[in-house]
Amino acid sequence: MRLGFEADKPVYESIIGELSDKGELKAVLLKRLSGNLQFYAKGEFDVEGFSACISDMEYNSLISPRSYCDKFLENGLFSKYEEGAIIAKLDRRGIDQCEQYPEVEPLRLEDLDQVVELYKKIFSSFSSKEVMEKRLKSGRGRGLCIRHQEKVVSVVQSEFEESDSALIVGVGTAVDFQGKGLATKCLKAMCKQLAQEGKDLFLQYDNMDAGRIYENLGFKPIDQVRYYKR
Repeated sequence: MRLGFEADKPVYESIIGELSDKGELKAVLLKRLSGNLQFYAKGEFDVEGFSACISDMEYNSLISPRSYCDKFLENGLFSKYEEGAIIAKLDRRGIDQCEQYPEVEPLRLEDLDQVVELYKKIFSSFSSKEVMEKRLKSGRGRGLCIRHQEKVVSVVQSEFEESDSALIVGVGTAVDFQGKGLATKCLKAMCKQLAQEGKDLFLQYDNMDAGRIYENLGFKPIDQVRYYKR
C-alpha cells in the first residue's frame, strides 16, 4: 500500500491509494471534508492495510459499494450499516438503443447556476456548483442538457470518467417539464457518446420508479451502496 496526497479542496481532505507492481491504481480510500469516507477498488486489494488506515481515522461513515466493502466487516471495523442506492451497469442491449437527439446540447459552465436551481427542486442532495465546475474543467466528467427558451430544463452529467468506464450522475428534469421523456433523451445521448469511446457505463438510483426507467434502457443492477458506521 502506498499513501497518497492531499486532495484539492473543498472536496477531499486526503486520499490513500494502493498501487500494483506496474504502478496502476488498484484501490483508493477518500476522506471528504464532510467527514465521510469513500472506498473503491478493482479486483483484489489489501484489506488489512486499508482496515488499519480506516481504524486510525475519525469519520462519520464509509459510503461505498457492498461488493468489496463488506470485506471490512470481517475485521470488525463497523457495528452497523444501512442500505443505500442501487448500482446498475448498461448492458449491450441498452447501448444498441442509445442515440443522439438534435435538441440535446453540451452543458456549459455558464449553465451551472441554472442546473443548481433545477436540482434544488427535485433532489434532496447533489454536488455543489464548485464540484460540477471542476468536473467539467478537468475532463473528469461532462454534461448534456435540453434547453427551453435558453433555460436548462433537463440535464445529465458524468463523473469519474476513465479510459474504460464512467458513472452517470445528476439525471433530472425541471418539474414543469417532467413526463415528456426529456431526461431519457439526455441519458441516451450521454450513453451513446460514452459507449462510442469504449467506456462501461454505470449509474446509481434509490428511486424505484426511476430504476424501472433505467432498467428499460438496459441498465442492470449489479451492486448496492452501503453506509457503514462504527
